[in-house]
Amino acid sequence: MISVVIPAYNAARFIEPAIESILKQTFQEFEVILVDDGSTDNTLEILEHYAQKDPRIRVIQCTHGGLSCALNRGISEAQYPWIGRMDADDVALPERFEKQLEAARSHPQVVAWGTYAYHINSYGKILGLAQTGPSTEAEFYRLRNDGHLVQLIHPTVLLKKEIVLAVGGYKSEFEPVEELELFDRMAAYGPTLALPEPLLLYRVHSGSVSMQRFFYQKQLMRHVVACHRARISGQPELSFEQFSQSLQQQPFWVRWQRELKTSGMYYYRKAGLSVGEDQYLQGGIYLGMSAILNPSYCLPRLWQQILSPKIQRIFRSHNHLLSQGNNSHDKDF
Repeated sequence: MISVVIPAYNAARFIEPAIESILKQTFQEFEVILVDDGSTDNTLEILEHYAQKDPRIRVIQCTHGGLSCALNRGISEAQYPWIGRMDADDVALPERFEKQLEAARSHPQVVAWGTYAYHINSYGKILGLAQTGPSTEAEFYRLRNDGHLVQLIHPTVLLKKEIVLAVGGYKSEFEPVEELELFDRMAAYGPTLALPEPLLLYRVHSGSVSMQRFFYQKQLMRHVVACHRARISGQPELSFEQFSQSLQQQPFWVRWQRELKTSGMYYYRKAGLSVGEDQYLQGGIYLGMSAILNPSYCLPRLWQQILSPKIQRIFRSHNHLLSQGNNSHDKDF
């Protein structure tokens, strides 16, 4: 059994296809906890409409406290042992929960299961494929032992509720990388793995947190990595302020190189958004800037996410599913 937790803040534009995609799962033994985080649009009205239609759906209304608070509130109300994460602007493909639970039953030692995901734009157009997370325990332990964070795509994850509660849930001070910090703490209890199959449409748009707070997000991510490496080496962990000060004390050329690389990542993301909105000239300019500033990030990622024959085959094999999903939500996409 799964408790699906969907936090929503001013999510009226995309929340309906997100909820519908859960209700259309091939695995149907779940509850849905919709947490309205103090929305000022008509999000709450939409959530309550769905709750009236389906007894498995509950709505929790909160004052606006941010994503971590909303998630912790939803998890505290969950009845079932697995927490299915879902964002209010994404779409789960029909077999997501069925396949994740099959994996969970076969590998009870795993504490979190993510999946790969298609990146889509505001209108549901595919931008690329994100292949994030280790698919084997050997890969998981290699990454951990080498001092790397084990990342999963947040809205794809299925989490063991008892482990989330054991480590204290999400910490708001780590937003907008709260999931990476949580996964790192959970990983002390068991592997966190990803099914190597795209089972979510992950919407990327200019209003997303990852775009609005991109550079701060990257700085926080570096801090979480530094804390992880300090723990495994037995060194004291620095606060975010101490860590930021230590970076500022580095030589100018080190700081300059880091900013160039981060800017290259940012322009790669901007390129994807532009192309997704059919702004090809602007997208080409951003992609060129990314390739100049951070070629070791841009070029392999472009190949792995979009251009490789393997990715093209995956796109073709899922076209029928994606077309059906887009056609059923034309008014929203």
